[in-house]
Amino acid sequence: MKRREFLARTAAGVTASVILGSIRSDGYHFVGTALAAGEGDRQKATLEQKFAEFALSIKYEALPADVIVAAKRVLLDTLGCAFGSVGSEPANIAETTIRKTYGDGNTATIIGYPQPATVEGALFVNGVLVRSLDLNDTYVGTEPLHPSEVLPTAIALCEENGRSGRDLIEAMVAGYEASMRVNDSISFIERGFHPLCAASYGIPLIAGKIWGLPREALANAVGISGARGFTSFVVNSGAISMMKAMGLAATAADGVFATRLAAQGFTGPSGTLEWLASKMKPVKEGFAVDLELARYRLPRVAFKRFPIQIELQAVAEAGASLSAKIKGRAQDIRMITVETYPGIIERVADPAKFRPQTKGTADHSLPVCLAMALLDGDVTVAQFENDRWRAQDVMALVEKTSVKPGEALIAKLPKGRGANLEIVMADGQSLRETVEVPEGDAERPLSKASLERKFMNFAVPVIGKAGAERVFSLVDDLEELKDIRELTRALKGAGKLNPK
Repeated sequence: MKRREFLARTAAGVTASVILGSIRSDGYHFVGTALAAGEGDRQKATLEQKFAEFALSIKYEALPADVIVAAKRVLLDTLGCAFGSVGSEPANIAETTIRKTYGDGNTATIIGYPQPATVEGALFVNGVLVRSLDLNDTYVGTEPLHPSEVLPTAIALCEENGRSGRDLIEAMVAGYEASMRVNDSISFIERGFHPLCAASYGIPLIAGKIWGLPREALANAVGISGARGFTSFVVNSGAISMMKAMGLAATAADGVFATRLAAQGFTGPSGTLEWLASKMKPVKEGFAVDLELARYRLPRVAFKRFPIQIELQAVAEAGASLSAKIKGRAQDIRMITVETYPGIIERVADPAKFRPQTKGTADHSLPVCLAMALLDGDVTVAQFENDRWRAQDVMALVEKTSVKPGEALIAKLPKGRGANLEIVMADGQSLRETVEVPEGDAERPLSKASLERKFMNFAVPVIGKAGAERVFSLVDDLEELKDIRELTRALKGAGKLNPK
C-alpha cells in the first residue's frame, strides 16, 4: 500500500519481523554466507556479526508506517540543507579536491552541481553540503548526533547501482538505526571523540546492504570501519574550522573503502566497540547495543528551525519571541541571563563562544545566536554569510549576557534542551521567556508547512521552483521509484555561488 502525506508525522506502527535478505553479488566475490542464525548462534555472534544481521534483516515490507514517513521527512530535510550550502566555500573546495583525489567519474551526482563524480567523491562533497549550514537533523542519545550525514552514502551507492526507492529507504534505515543505537550505547565525547564516530558502524551497513554482501563479509566491513572511525572532538572545540563539515564525510568515504575491502575477502577485527567501552575511560560496565529490530529510533529524530547547534534552538526561539518587546530599546538592556543545562553551557557558552572568530564558532555560540534573535527576530543563514554575528550591536548584547545552570529546568526535564531567558532593562523592567521544548524536537515536531518551507527556501535558488517541486514530488513518492536515478537527475544544478 502506498504511504503518502509523508510530511505529516504518523503514530501508526507495526512490529517488524526479522527476515534475512536475499543476496546480490553485483560483481563482487563475496566471502561467507548470510545464513539465518538461531538463538544460540546469535548469542555467540560478535557484535559486528549482529550488526550485519541487523542490516540484512531490514525489509521495506516489514517497516512500520511511521518509520517510512520519518525516512522521507529526513530525506527532504537533508536535501534542503544540501541545496542551501551549494556554492559555499567549503563545498567548492571539496568539489575541486575530490576530482584530484578520486578522479572525475560519472557514476554519482553532486547535489546542486552540474558535473557528476565517483561514488566516494560525490558522497564526500554531499556530506560537506549537508553539514555546512549546521541545519541538518539531530538525534540525542548519550549526546547529539547528526544521522542525516549518512544519507549521501546511501544516495550515491543506490544511484551507482540503479537501486529503487524502496532500496534507498532500507539503506537509510539501516545506516540511521545503527548509528543512533551506537550513540545510545556509549558516549564518545566523554572519551574525547566526536559523536560522528557512531556512523563508522552505520556506513558499512549501508554499503553492504546495497551491494548485497553476505553476513561475514559485512561483519568484516563493520570491524574495519569501526576500528578506524575515530574523530577527535577538537573539531567542535574552540575556534571551529571548516573541518566540522567534513568529519563524517571523511568517515563515510573510509567506511565505503572498508566495505570494498571486505567484499574482496579482507578481514577485520571484532570487539571494536567493546574495546572502547572497556579500555577508554570512563570504563563502561555491562556494555551492550540494542539491536532489537522493532525499537526504531528514526521517528525520534529532531529537525532544526534555526541554522545553529541543536542545543541552541530553545535559546534562539526564546530570543525571537522577545524580539518585538525590545525593538528600538536594545541599548537600554542592562543584563541578559540565560539558564540552561550544564553540558550545554560547556559546549556553547565557553569563553571562546563569547568572542567567536569564525562562522563555525558563531553558529555554536549561545550569546551570539541569542543576540541576533533578539535584535533581528530570527537566526538565519544570511546572518552568518553576511557576518551579522560580528556587528557592534550584536557584540554589545553578548557582553551583557551571562549563562548559568537552570535548576528548575533540570529538575523538570533532566535530559532536556530547554532554556529560561530573562532580560532586565535600565528602568528595572524584567522580560522573561521559557522554551522547555524547542520547535522541531521529537516531542514538538516541525510542522508540515515549516518543513516544506525550509526545503523550498533552499532548493528554489539552486534548481528553480519547478525543479524544487519535482524533487519534492519524487521524495513524496519515493517508494514508487523503480530507479533512484530519476531522483538524482533532478538534484543537479549549476553550482550557484554564495547562497544567501
